[in-house]
Amino acid sequence: MNFPKGAGQQFQPARFEERGTAVAFTTPALSQSRVRQDSRDNLELTVSAFSGVKGTYVIRWKDVPDIFSLTMHDRALQETILSGGSCLPPDIRKATLETAKTGLAGPEAQRAAEEALNDDENEIVLTRFFLSKSVIETMSEGQVNLHMSDFTSAAGRERVKDGLAGIAKRFATTPNDLYDRLQSWGLLLAPIGLPGMPKPSRLRRLAGGIMSFADRLSDWAETDKSDAADLARGIVKVAYFTADFADDLMASVLRPVDYADRVLSNWDKALLNLHRDLERLWWTVDGWEFIILLWQDAERQDRDTQRAAVTEIYRILPIIPEKEAANRPNAQAMQENNRMQVRALEGWNSGVLDIEMIRRVEAVKQGRI
Repeated sequence: MNFPKGAGQQFQPARFEERGTAVAFTTPALSQSRVRQDSRDNLELTVSAFSGVKGTYVIRWKDVPDIFSLTMHDRALQETILSGGSCLPPDIRKATLETAKTGLAGPEAQRAAEEALNDDENEIVLTRFFLSKSVIETMSEGQVNLHMSDFTSAAGRERVKDGLAGIAKRFATTPNDLYDRLQSWGLLLAPIGLPGMPKPSRLRRLAGGIMSFADRLSDWAETDKSDAADLARGIVKVAYFTADFADDLMASVLRPVDYADRVLSNWDKALLNLHRDLERLWWTVDGWEFIILLWQDAERQDRDTQRAAVTEIYRILPIIPEKEAANRPNAQAMQENNRMQVRALEGWNSGVLDIEMIRRVEAVKQGRI
């Protein structure tokens, strides 16, 4: 067994990959701990040091069940992530939903997971429809009227391919190949969605949720007279910075739709750029859904509970790593804010999330973002 190592030093990652992805463990000691890859591409877990001690432990992923007493849900989640071998945020989210769908976290979590997976499928179909419709109507020489049903039946898909025939010739490819490119592109864009869709897709809703959370916490800090108010103001700055970063990344990901001909004619290169920007977007908003739900629950509680929630939020706050934000406006001021808030947190309290708070947040998750 590889016992925890690394406690006693502050964990200050320079890149998203070093920070890792938050994992929705229900075991309180592991709440919002992060999974990442080590130098040999094996998974490992980073956990805040126990008993309020300053620092971070690093544990081999396969050793987690030997070190912690995991719930049945957490053991299944750990095994699912281990078998997948990926620590990318969308892959961890998928593993989390698939595990919750088994019912091991309770019927409410099961229902929420099933709804989330169904929403994901609907977003994929809608995004593919809106993307293909935009491309065909913009680039086709003839009149083509597409309908949603064209993407849900074999006959409809053949109709879409017929509409792509003339465009495919210009790219020296086949309608089938061009159709596959649009399908892949739509799959990538689905978490963001496209203009005109009935409702915002998941990542756009989450970015908006971060902004709304920042507004509400800012208002709370103006009425609180404790040291927690200063922590809250620091959190608000990070939240606004993150939401702006996410908005810019979403705009960057969607911009190529305006010049789809260049994207589709240089597909391999464009695909690499799309994957890169989307990964950065997923990393940027990772960990924030839990924080939003935590504060959503705390807003209904008394002041002491709210102050404890603020402290916990700061402890798990997913700060944009320094090298990822190096070219952002106000990046230097944000880094200084983070350093000042770490010093403030050291003098405030341990920020350990208790079991009851974990249970409340798990219950609130049924009202997904």
